Amino acid sequence: MTPTLRPSPIARLPQELIELIISDLIGYTSALLACSMTCYSWYIAAVPHLHHTLTTRNSLTCSDGGKSNWPRPLRNSYNLGLLPFVKQFHFHTFCDPFTPEKLDRSTLHHFSALTNLQELGIGELRVPNFMPNIQQYFGHFTPTLRSLVLWEPVGSSRQILYFIGLFSKLQDLRISYVSSVDQREGMAGAKLVPLSVPPLCGRLTLKCFTKEKLVKDMITFFGGLRFRYMDLFKVKCVRLLLGACADTLEGLRLYPTDPYGEELLSRGGSSERTQAIIRRKPRSRVPGF
Repeated sequence: MTPTLRPSPIARLPQELIELIISDLIGYTSALLACSMTCYSWYIAAVPHLHHTLTTRNSLTCSDGGKSNWPRPLRNSYNLGLLPFVKQFHFHTFCDPFTPEKLDRSTLHHFSALTNLQELGIGELRVPNFMPNIQQYFGHFTPTLRSLVLWEPVGSSRQILYFIGLFSKLQDLRISYVSSVDQREGMAGAKLVPLSVPPLCGRLTLKCFTKEKLVKDMITFFGGLRFRYMDLFKVKCVRLLLGACADTLEGLRLYPTDPYGEELLSRGGSSERTQAIIRRKPRSRVPGF
């Protein structure tokens, strides 16, 4: 007589309890992997956390002749049906700008499968190269995207704002290393107006940012700024930002090694509210970027 195997009691736990257990293991990949192999119900609870983040990054330098492994991670996740679980996607490679050539017909099909994305990060985005059909490439992120990270974006102020305006529910914005040299708008660019006014009421993070015109245009086209938190390092237009967000700002981080931030209070120009925020907030010595 062949003995029958009884299902493990752990497989009969209520799904709500399983999800509660899994929530305590977020960040522990090995534990989540073990849980995902327990049974189907545990797999369903664990798999969204295992595939929450997808990153394509090339650590080689230009002198090494490094090549990006794009779009392999995207394609592999698509083939396994995992892209709908991805909430955070970052594409950042050195010496390899993000242009429409990165999104051929097949890759764009995979890219469009990121249907629940909440944070998008792109390095060296060449906005002019995507115009005027930029919605074709990024418009599917509009319903869900809440956070946008741009490393060294290239484009005029209006082009960059047009891209930001694609995401009508955007809360957080982070921009690093923007050249002070503004790209020419051109006849078509001079008429660009953002398609929406995102809330932008979360956190603004700027690093080595010298493009004051972009901030001025953002205030103009978005009807002001409403960020509650700002993290600023080597930003020339600090006083402009503080004045724009004086009524909504709750937290501000500046850095002792930042000459622009150090001169803020001594030079004046900020409101009493923002000066009080600066005085009561501790200053970190290590930029958190």
